[in-house]
Amino acid sequence: MTGDAPTATNSTLPDAAGRPEQVPDGQQRIVVGLDSSAAAQRALLFAAGEARLRGAVLHVVAAHDLGAAAYGYAGGFGMGMGLGPLQEGLQRAAEDLVKAAGDTVATLDLGTQVHLRTTVAQGRPSQVLLDAANGATLLVVGARGASALTRLMMGSTSTEVVHHARLPVTVVPADEDGSDPS
Repeated sequence: MTGDAPTATNSTLPDAAGRPEQVPDGQQRIVVGLDSSAAAQRALLFAAGEARLRGAVLHVVAAHDLGAAAYGYAGGFGMGMGLGPLQEGLQRAAEDLVKAAGDTVATLDLGTQVHLRTTVAQGRPSQVLLDAANGATLLVVGARGASALTRLMMGSTSTEVVHHARLPVTVVPADEDGSDPS
């Protein structure tokens, strides 16, 4: 797929500043995909609980991508300013999401410390998550409950991940009834 998504492995993971950190041999890693949806927040809580139960590292991943449609849209109108400022804004928003995730995990009463790693990457969310999950124990994503038309037009990250993952995947709905109010 895309070559711009970083690969996360079980032995070296980037910390919040992008420096590689060592994960002890044999320690499990649970990867959770994060966006601004209620489903992603529930997925984060589920993944944090699983990380506590398994004594695993919790690896929070946020991806951002303008997509081909945005490039075509901007080029079609001859916008001279380019998409750099928009891409930078998406990067900052993703960084804010993982920072907030760290704050959320720190406030949970898990009974034990959960080691947290974060990755913010540019690229198609499903591919970024699949790359980050290389060597992980579990991949957790939220399901936003997109309609068939939305999935056809934009795709569904959770659907793509389930179909292409080479590890167990848990898909967490936004609400108890499976709907996402966001």
